Order: sequence, then C-alpha cells, then structure tokens
Amino acid sequence: MNKQTFNIIGWILLLVMGVSWIVFGYSSWYLLLLPLSYISFSISDGSIKKLGKLSISQATLILFALAVSVGIVFGLIQLANYVINEKLHLTGVIKTVSQIIAIIISLYLLSLRLAALFIRYTVIQMLIKRKYCYTILCQNRAHICNKG
Repeated sequence: MNKQTFNIIGWILLLVMGVSWIVFGYSSWYLLLLPLSYISFSISDGSIKKLGKLSISQATLILFALAVSVGIVFGLIQLANYVINEKLHLTGVIKTVSQIIAIIISLYLLSLRLAALFIRYTVIQMLIKRKYCYTILCQNRAHICNKG
C-alpha cells in the first residue's frame, strides 16, 4: 500500500469515530480507534520507520511512558466523567460537548508528552550517530561537545 492509502485510512477512522461519537455518545472503545488512526498517519508520513532505530532500553522506556500516560489519561477521563455526571448533573448536548472537550484535552496532553519523549530520543540518537556527546553540566544546562 502506498502512503496516500494509509493517510485516507487514518482520516476514515477519525471520521467514523467522530460521527459515531456524536450520534451514539461516548464509549470507551473509541480509545482504540484513536491509536489506530495515529499509527496509520505515522505510516503515511514515514515517521514509524524511526522506531526501528531505537535500542531495546529506549523502546522499553517509551512503552513504559506510553502505559503510564494512557493510565493517567484514562484516570482524567474517568474523573471528568464523574464530575460531569455526578457533580454537575449535565444532560443532553451539553453533557456530550463537555465529554468531548474533556477527552480532547486529555488526549492532547498525552500526545504532547509522548511527542516530546520521542523527539528527545530521536535527537539523542542523531547526536550519537554524528559522533557528538551529550553532557549535562552541574547547573542542569545541556552542553553538546564534539567527540570527533
């Protein structure tokens, strides 16, 4: 399959998830469609190939961070659902919109954290590949020195 096909698959998954979410309301299985669409977009833009260049320890750390982040996001979504249903007693469209906003904010925070983690390891790999060393000084400032 070419890259355009994976891009179209990702948009179809997001569209199906969004429409069914609005029509039928929130369900926890939508959290499975979002990573599938993200993987599809990653394949289409070629960024999934970078995962093959990670070491075992880096991949383990990224998977651990993903598991912790998903747990935190799930907890935030459950907390938002409790506040919306039990404390605020929202109903109808306002409830649906509130749930959508809470989930989007939670997932956005997750994606920012995981992207920062992945970018950090990609940059470190690139620096190691170019024979640079990455040293942290005593004053918590980053310093890059040429090993060359």
